[in-house]
Amino acid sequence: MGTLVKSEIRKMLLKPSIIITWIVLLLFSKILIRPDTASEVWADVFNKIYGIVPLIGLITFMIISAAYTLEYSSNMNELINTTQNGKKKVVMAKWIGAGISTSIVNVSIVLIIYIDGLIKSNFSGLDLPLKELWYFGNSGSNITVLQMMIILIITVIIGSFFFSELGLYLSAISKSASIPFIFGGLLMGVPYIISGILSRGGYAKYFGVTPLWGMMSSELIRYKVPMALIIVQIVIVIAGFILLPKLTYKSFIKEGKR
Repeated sequence: MGTLVKSEIRKMLLKPSIIITWIVLLLFSKILIRPDTASEVWADVFNKIYGIVPLIGLITFMIISAAYTLEYSSNMNELINTTQNGKKKVVMAKWIGAGISTSIVNVSIVLIIYIDGLIKSNFSGLDLPLKELWYFGNSGSNITVLQMMIILIITVIIGSFFFSELGLYLSAISKSASIPFIFGGLLMGVPYIISGILSRGGYAKYFGVTPLWGMMSSELIRYKVPMALIIVQIVIVIAGFILLPKLTYKSFIKEGKR
């Protein structure tokens, strides 16, 4: 299984288009934060991390969009046909490999913004409560900047695995690289756009049920999302982790029998 996972990671991350896009995003992330007071810098850090969500979604679905459309043209095909439980191993390896790949890329983008924030704030302000930052001004949260940084890294990893499995499922059922890219992008993009439009009306908190806000957990704090909605979101994510691999496997089995 370890060999399969490593193979999937290499196939997903070492494509020239991914490497180039990744480097461009890292360079872009490095210039987002302006030097200012510690509170201004850290507010800007969390603002820019959420603002870069469309680009995170872009590279996430670039990484996984062709995962199954290329399967039967790769040397993995031989393993599938000859190994006992080969399809199950491939489906699991793709999920783990995709989750690790997207996590590496997405976390690296967030870390670059963090590092730039540390430099621009002269390595200060990590103990500031979020309620002192304009970005979280109405939250009343006593969570510190450092704690939110750690929480956000964890949820970005969880979200990367969730959206990877969603993209793999779309790839498996569509046999197309464009469908996961389009529909996966919409599933991340629509909540991002609409929540911004509705934020002034106080309705944005209802997007706390979406996996996107679970991934970008700072928004849950910013809009004081009720615990009931957070629980609904957790249930959705857990259900996705349970059901999507099974549905992907069933679709993959059908394709293999044709």
